[in-house]
Amino acid sequence: MDKQEPFAWGWRQAIEAGELCVWDLRPNLEMVAHSPQWKQKLGFPKPHAADRTHFWRCRVHPEDLDGMLGAMRAHMRGDEATYESTFRLRSNGSGYRVVHSRGRVVERCVQRGVLRMVGTMIDVTPRPSTPGGGLPGDGPRTSPDAPAFERPFHRLLTARPPDDGGPPGAAWTALVEERDRLLGQVEDLLHRAAAELQARGLNPPAGAG
Repeated sequence: MDKQEPFAWGWRQAIEAGELCVWDLRPNLEMVAHSPQWKQKLGFPKPHAADRTHFWRCRVHPEDLDGMLGAMRAHMRGDEATYESTFRLRSNGSGYRVVHSRGRVVERCVQRGVLRMVGTMIDVTPRPSTPGGGLPGDGPRTSPDAPAFERPFHRLLTARPPDDGGPPGAAWTALVEERDRLLGQVEDLLHRAAAELQARGLNPPAGAG
């Protein structure tokens, strides 16, 4: 078992309970993936699918959109070490939810700029969510020719090793290497999210420090 294994397994509890959302943004593709349990908790169908970024921007409260995008762009430009924003996000059946999101660029290149950001999101609304069904008027959520997210962040944190008793295969080794690489860049954001959950009376995941 690699050194990051206890940490990654601990986060599974909060992610699978829908208390902690982890997201994976690919700006050049205009696509983003969120943890499916969190999406289900807020009433979104097709929880396992990645979505167009436009779908989520349309659900941010109009008064909060400029501030949220401005914070993200400031981080992408390198003006801020971390993206952080609190804004209202329209759920499906429970009205607007107040969410606190943090993230960090983990991949970029000179030619195409930021390639990937990953981060966390927590629902800090005082009232409980009451998810509904259907999302009329939001337009298409995915593009027919959009490339698949092979290993979105939430899968890296919740994946289980093969249970066949044999040595780890190449696919599992590659997953662990990518997970460790990303955790090395955003582990502090996960700890801060756990502290926020604890402050709200929710149990932080085991091993979260």
